[in-house]
Amino acid sequence: MSRILETVNPKEEDEFFEIGAGKGALTKNLIPTVKNIEIVEIDKDLIPDLKKLELSSNKIKVHEGSVLKMELEKLSRGECKFRVIGNLPYNLSSKIMLWSFQNVPYILDMHYMFQKEFGERLVSSPGKKTYGRLSVLSQYMFESLDLFEISPESFRPKPSVKSIFIKFTPKPKRDVNSLEAIKLQEITQLMFSKRRKKISTSCKSLVSANDFIDLDINPDDRPESLSVKEFLKICKYLLHNTNG
Repeated sequence: MSRILETVNPKEEDEFFEIGAGKGALTKNLIPTVKNIEIVEIDKDLIPDLKKLELSSNKIKVHEGSVLKMELEKLSRGECKFRVIGNLPYNLSSKIMLWSFQNVPYILDMHYMFQKEFGERLVSSPGKKTYGRLSVLSQYMFESLDLFEISPESFRPKPSVKSIFIKFTPKPKRDVNSLEAIKLQEITQLMFSKRRKKISTSCKSLVSANDFIDLDINPDDRPESLSVKEFLKICKYLLHNTNG
């Protein structure tokens, strides 16, 4: 816990949004330092103790339910941007990342703990088996830093997998609903659904082999070989091409 707090470095002007507060261990450590903490917890059995914590401090607001139904815009006060933090369950990690994309205008930064296998996909570089569509979209939207691994011994009960703690900072002027981002989602969906095929084959109805060459991209490459910058080249070409 001390290492997490040291890494996050909470300050008195910070407004936090905590995903899955559990028994409130992190929340209790944040209370003395920060301005406000909005908590969302889906486990009904944990809500009563969190409500007691809410009554003990005017800095806390508890929301019961799924984070996927929360809108940071509605919680934001004026120009407020949240520092988002959470230990994300494996089965919801992808959906919570997509939720994060949608809420970027109201996020200052995010510190998420993932199962190591999933977290490594988000920060993976091109050419690795772990590099995929979510890697591209995450790296398009955020600067990321995989800070440290957390061993199973750090938890009770002890899980069977390692965890990784990652910091994400939104990139300026990136909007998941922009034309560029929508096109990026479409082209990555198309390519990675056929990741064993050459990009000139999976995209033949959109981009010719010669067009790829003009873009300085090898038409024989597979999607996991392309950098985010190269995916954006393709998106820009499609957006400026009447057939795209």
